[in-house]
Amino acid sequence: MTTTPTSATTPSTTTAKSLVLRDLHKNYVARGRESFHAVKGIDLDIRPGELVALLGPSGCGKTTTLRMIAGLETVTSGDIRIGDRSIADLPPGRRDIGVGFESYALYPPLNVRENLAYGLKARGAKDADARVRAMAERLEMTELLDLRPAALSSGQKQRVALARALIRNPPVLLLDEPLSHLDAAQRQRVRRELKVLQREFGYTTIVITHDQLEALSLADRLAVMDAGVIQQFGTADEIFDDPANLFVADFVGEPKINLLEGVVDEDGTVRVGRDGRLRSAARSIRPGQAVTVGLRPQDSHLAADGEPSVPAEVVVFEDLLEFGLGTVRVEGLDSSLVVQTPADVRWRRGDVVRLSAPPQRVHLFDPATGARVR
Repeated sequence: MTTTPTSATTPSTTTAKSLVLRDLHKNYVARGRESFHAVKGIDLDIRPGELVALLGPSGCGKTTTLRMIAGLETVTSGDIRIGDRSIADLPPGRRDIGVGFESYALYPPLNVRENLAYGLKARGAKDADARVRAMAERLEMTELLDLRPAALSSGQKQRVALARALIRNPPVLLLDEPLSHLDAAQRQRVRRELKVLQREFGYTTIVITHDQLEALSLADRLAVMDAGVIQQFGTADEIFDDPANLFVADFVGEPKINLLEGVVDEDGTVRVGRDGRLRSAARSIRPGQAVTVGLRPQDSHLAADGEPSVPAEVVVFEDLLEFGLGTVRVEGLDSSLVVQTPADVRWRRGDVVRLSAPPQRVHLFDPATGARVR
């Protein structure tokens, strides 16, 4: 897929604008039913030209947030600002926002070319046809231009919906699961091209996804959401290396983080299982304190002599060429652990290993609240 402008007909770079959400709330109220607080006081400051991913499980409030920004849901309270202008009370057509939803929303009687050009021509754009051709080339869909939506696969429809959002060259772009219906090869190509287009044209962009790889590869920063609240906002490295709480640690990362029961000992180490010990860089711990230990598979290593460690027995080992994944059992723990090994390490079932991790990578959490213990 090309990653350079196709011609002079490619839309000119937009003027990037900031997007600010301030104490944004959404309550759904129905007669005879208890109200539902879907979004609970979100604050976000998105820089001009930045791409931010809202990442979270289904029902966490990310699509509701997107729809409020687009004007498709009313705001219960709070403010939304693009640049220095409040748009919270403006109708959707006056917000100057490009929107691409998972549901496609294509016009069935129109072919792809007409679907892409419709919004441009409605706004009086004289170069609509040239811009349609340029965008179709960028997203490798020129062969689709004369087809109607009924003749398209779900993946093709999603590419058309994405192109229609991009072709307006909006200062703010909102994308809800933009790649979810594409196959693996298409997803990688379109993801790379979307990143190139976003950088080239300067869209201030919010992408909603539940796919970690998509969020990590696309976004400058991620907002991890749960239960209508942003649990952490930061770069991928900040969220992966320094999770704010147990939910973030458990939700972000593949393979998933190992979560183990532990108790702080008199010497400041954390007892894990019957005979295991790990040292954490956390300072606000006290002897006898119960903690949940978070240990990422990528951070585990074979312990050196004298290093606090956890003895474990190998149950399964998966050789994935670039690295290995070992599933191990620790005596005294109900759950097994997953450990990522270097490519040159091979374990066999029944091997006994001693595992450790750098203290700054042994994350501790309060078992009752999920709050990080630092």
